[in-house]
Amino acid sequence: MRRFGKAMAALAVAACTLFGGVATANADENYYGDLGSTKVGTPAVSDVGAHTANVSFDYQIDPSILPKVQSVCFAVEVMRVTSIKPIKDPQFGGVPSYSSLSCSGGTSDGDLTSGSYQSIFGTKTWPVKLLGEDVQSYATGQMFSSYDTDMWNHAASGTVQMPVIGLQSNTTYGNTDGFPHAGDYTDTWWKLLAKTQDVCKLADPTGASLACSNAYDQPVDVRSLYAGMRIVLKDGSAINFGQTAKPISDFTTKAEPVAKPAEALPSKTDTKLDVANGHTEPGQTARVYVDNLKAEAKGKADANSLFWYAYIYSEPQALTGPNGFPFVQVQKEASTGKYYFDAVIPAGLPAGEHKISVQDENGTVQAWTPVTVGDAPAPAPVDKSKLTAAIDAAGKLAEKDYTADSWTPFAKALADAKAVAAKQDASQTDVDAAVKALADAQAGLKKAETVPSKPVEPSKPDNGGNNKPSNNNKPADDKPAADDKKSESKNDEQSDLAKTGASVIGVAGILALLVVLAAGLLVAGKARR
Repeated sequence: MRRFGKAMAALAVAACTLFGGVATANADENYYGDLGSTKVGTPAVSDVGAHTANVSFDYQIDPSILPKVQSVCFAVEVMRVTSIKPIKDPQFGGVPSYSSLSCSGGTSDGDLTSGSYQSIFGTKTWPVKLLGEDVQSYATGQMFSSYDTDMWNHAASGTVQMPVIGLQSNTTYGNTDGFPHAGDYTDTWWKLLAKTQDVCKLADPTGASLACSNAYDQPVDVRSLYAGMRIVLKDGSAINFGQTAKPISDFTTKAEPVAKPAEALPSKTDTKLDVANGHTEPGQTARVYVDNLKAEAKGKADANSLFWYAYIYSEPQALTGPNGFPFVQVQKEASTGKYYFDAVIPAGLPAGEHKISVQDENGTVQAWTPVTVGDAPAPAPVDKSKLTAAIDAAGKLAEKDYTADSWTPFAKALADAKAVAAKQDASQTDVDAAVKALADAQAGLKKAETVPSKPVEPSKPDNGGNNKPSNNNKPADDKPAADDKKSESKNDEQSDLAKTGASVIGVAGILALLVVLAAGLLVAGKARR
């Protein structure tokens, strides 16, 4: 994660001491071996905006050093001083080639606030010290470093892309007042000490300390801009930033884009914006989703280097990020993969219908969207009729009719549905989900198998007897009671009578038939005669 060193912390630490006119910093950890091919290539600047620029450079680590490397920090160091008030004429000498940049401390970009953004990147005045607390002058301007300790992928070489924020609009950044004999890097501290000495001489050509102590603020143009890396080795030593840093060529930031008036917003854009629920509140942060980004813009957003300018209408007002940025940063949302930017809605913005637009660093409108600020419309009433009907229908089912494995999830879905139905603040989404869950569980019910009752087999006769099962299915070996015997005897008699009656009727019918047939034969015989 990219981190930004605090300007005051970077300058307030008395990191340099003089030994025979040679300045050193953290001498106990400096790497004094041969760097070999370890180096940084010439940095290039692109995508310069009003407050941002992208810096890229190649790097290489010598094969003899690579196995010893613990970590690599890539960094850009920025200084721009516009005035110095001398206190005394500093006396120093030697070759200024060290750096106090330690790639530690500071504030991560995700933790920046409006207050910390200004304290780090804004214009301020700080004491320039030498040898402990010995103040040499007061400098006014900007000084900060931007660094990344997570970018190195353990490769011996590669290309680094570093977005730099915190720049001021319409301002030139680069390098001035260097020491030509010092090589590629001149520490910012030495530049300020050298300029303090120059200002003292201008105030009093004799260089008297009294003249310096009475000097007023003098306008100056002291700039320092370098890109490089700090390499920490496994033995605790380090190749400091100054040993690899290369100067970045001068460039001038753009003026802030002028917001397009509402009537000039295009009717159609390729990129689309969407505010969650189309509503936000004054004084709060709105998350604006960005859809249909072009490939180049996506690449920059993935590299955390897509910076746009947002405005809210009717009368356009510039929107800032919640981290104090005077611009908005388009990023990818980790949980959804969607692109978005966060913007703070002005606290005094009147409630009603507004528009949010975004423009690139060239002032081209990329997209806009309507948004309601304050007084959100009342939510639509929640319809629970389908849920109630589903619960009533499910309540008529019987557990005994279904398998246990299918009934268990159904019973849970039914209980959950009843809970949602009873919940006063249940949303329509909750209700619809409960209806679907209950329907799915009900569809998964499986009928239990029906087991037929087993017929009772008659008792086997004992000792060859003629026992038969009783009418009440009692076992044959049960002894009937006396009353049961009487009843059984009576029933047998009635049964015999019934059988006899049926036989008599059958015989009588046959006799009657024979009589009829005989009569017929007699009549036929007479006729033949």
